Amino acid sequence: MAEKEHITITQIAKESNVSISTVSRVLNGNTPVAADKRKRVEEIIQKYNFTPNALARGLISKQTKTLGVILPDISNPYFSSMFLEMERYALESGYTLLLCNTLFGGSSHGIRNTKEESYYFQMLIDKQVDGVLIIGGQVDLTTVDYTYKLALKRLAEQLPVVVIGQEIEDVDCIFIQAENGQGVITALNYLYMLGHRKIAFVGGQPNVTITEIRVNAYQNALKALGLCVDEQLISLSDYYSEDGYSAMNTLLSRGVSFTAFLAINDNVALGAQRALYDQSLTVPEDAAVISCDLFLTGEYHIPRLTSINQHHDLLGRLVITTLINAIKGIGKPAKFTFTPELVIRESCGSHLGIRNYT
Repeated sequence: MAEKEHITITQIAKESNVSISTVSRVLNGNTPVAADKRKRVEEIIQKYNFTPNALARGLISKQTKTLGVILPDISNPYFSSMFLEMERYALESGYTLLLCNTLFGGSSHGIRNTKEESYYFQMLIDKQVDGVLIIGGQVDLTTVDYTYKLALKRLAEQLPVVVIGQEIEDVDCIFIQAENGQGVITALNYLYMLGHRKIAFVGGQPNVTITEIRVNAYQNALKALGLCVDEQLISLSDYYSEDGYSAMNTLLSRGVSFTAFLAINDNVALGAQRALYDQSLTVPEDAAVISCDLFLTGEYHIPRLTSINQHHDLLGRLVITTLINAIKGIGKPAKFTFTPELVIRESCGSHLGIRNYT
């Protein structure tokens, strides 16, 4: 096979005596082209062993069929599972994803970020992506830094941008807020039904929107059930297993009694369970646990972890559809309407709490 030569679709069009748009249609393969013209173009392509890049394909359409995805930590199961579903659905829709793993706030491997998120905004503009998805990072904070807001506003002025998170005033992105605390309410009501009255909450980083929503839902659910809200039963930290471990140790050090706890996600639940075990306490015999965010590994915990399925797979498909529609200028932004589902496994034990609260 001949070595590739540097040739453009303009040169291919000239040598095959067709228009640039005809070459583009042949390369894209999704629009009919007259047989004789297609044959001439394909012969030139073969002659030069030409492989078009995304920018060449997008010369006429002004699209690269590439979407940028900005997230803080691909090693976090929340982000990795959602990215997997987004990539699957994007490919089905004819798009590829360009991942920017910013490490905002660090990662599960202890790596800290070295670039501002605005650096990735500009990089995606330079790469000429068709649109951008932002999941997590600084946009998740309850108070967004002014310089970040300004950079996000500039990005949205140049590209369609979909953000999973709370709306930021005066920024022309499409915001999809998937979290409303309903999963926390479902989990707490289930524990109450089992007889628990002293229910703790562990994990989640302070000043982050999802933590604030879930803690508020936890407190409101307690009040609705006629139970007292005890701040000593809330132990925040972060979202990884080591944070669950430290949050549970903090909770135990306070000497406040509880028979069950909610963990902000499966990672935190795993760390919290280990902390209990190191204090000669076990789940579910000494404390029942429900995770507010199901990951793929909960089925293999010992005991198997009862969790709330937040349907991140469906959310991943929704945001891809929303962004593609925005790129095409069609349709209104979709609303996230999937109801969180309680997945009951072994970590609650239906007998728990009854002996203490009959």
